[in-house]
Amino acid sequence: MYALLRRKILEHEIPPATRINIHHISEELGVSPTPVREALRLLQGDNLLVATSNKGYATTALLNLDQVRNLFELRLLLEPWAARMAAVNSLRNPARLLKQEIDDFHAIERPTRHSVVAHDNRLHHTIMRATGNENVVVAFEQSHCHLHLFRLCRYDMDWSSTLAEHEQIHDAIAAHDPDAAEDAMRRHLHSAYIRFVPNLTNGEPGAVPLDPIELKKITPTS
Repeated sequence: MYALLRRKILEHEIPPATRINIHHISEELGVSPTPVREALRLLQGDNLLVATSNKGYATTALLNLDQVRNLFELRLLLEPWAARMAAVNSLRNPARLLKQEIDDFHAIERPTRHSVVAHDNRLHHTIMRATGNENVVVAFEQSHCHLHLFRLCRYDMDWSSTLAEHEQIHDAIAAHDPDAAEDAMRRHLHSAYIRFVPNLTNGEPGAVPLDPIELKKITPTS
């Protein structure tokens, strides 16, 4: 039930900012209200639903440009550091797992939007978990960044750059090169932000830039 309703929300079969009718869903799916309520409670934990008056629920609105920018700024605080730690720590180095994830994705004959985002989610979570820092992992997971960004993805998005950037991150971590791993992750997040902007600006590329300090960090120095 949870997975079914989650898919309906992510695919906009249940539109954003829409009140949920528990009894209507129960009748539509031929189940009692109890499993529907439990699924809705879990979806609220994913930040895909918000509580409304009379103990009801509504789907959350899509992120706006400022919220997406804030989300990527949070990721810039966590993920470049995580990539560095993954490259430094020989015992927790996740290169083998990352390579397997990348190879498994390339083996998919016809990748879908779902499969690409699931791959992206697994790869980033693998790197975060390799830090061994549970507080950082929880902070990352509570942002639910992949769920929210998935809802903004166009069906015609070009994912080739994302996959190439994932391979660069893997290569740096596999080489135990913390500087290259941090830099590859930082560049990946900046590029991903730029790719998402047209989804929020009617196709226009212009957007409020990310933190100038972060931009300076990816500028090569002589």
